[in-house]
Amino acid sequence: MEMASRCGLDPEALLEALRFLEVENIARIDGKKVRFEKGSRVLSSVLTVKLGSSIEEVSKFLSWKDFEELVSFVMASNNYRVYRNFRLKHPRMEIDVLAVRDMRGLAIDCKHWHHTVGLSGISKVARAQIKRSEELVKSEKAGRLGMSYAIPLIVTLYSERVILLDGVPVVPIDKFSGLLNELDGMLDTILIIR
Repeated sequence: MEMASRCGLDPEALLEALRFLEVENIARIDGKKVRFEKGSRVLSSVLTVKLGSSIEEVSKFLSWKDFEELVSFVMASNNYRVYRNFRLKHPRMEIDVLAVRDMRGLAIDCKHWHHTVGLSGISKVARAQIKRSEELVKSEKAGRLGMSYAIPLIVTLYSERVILLDGVPVVPIDKFSGLLNELDGMLDTILIIR
């Protein structure tokens, strides 16, 4: 088996790995071809995290677009309706990921920086996300989506802890699920835009 020799694997081990990927809906075995499904990089990343890898380490291998998809996956896994690249026309703006549940809209800016950014840089991003969230709440689309308020959030690849800048949570990807679980208890300290 040519693929096994290229991968440096025993043919049986490779076949077992491919069957596993097929069961997890990451790839399809089609005769002598292996077809990877759309979004398989993110699914592979999620699977790798489930198997014990750190989400921060896995995220380093994703593109910014894959990173947005991973954040969307986390939101969908927490029972949010997810809208990627959500656009407003007047004024012209885009929110990377909008997640809606129980009249709450989380307006998420995904920052897949490969280095740390200073506090002034993150602060500028937070102010821009506040502006986008304000425009979102004023829009007709918010009502159609069943939103009565928005919470601006920034999810980053690197950071050591969750910080608040002007009431906006700036959360590293490895702490994101934890923040979602604690969000209701943070409503008196974070910025809510009505």
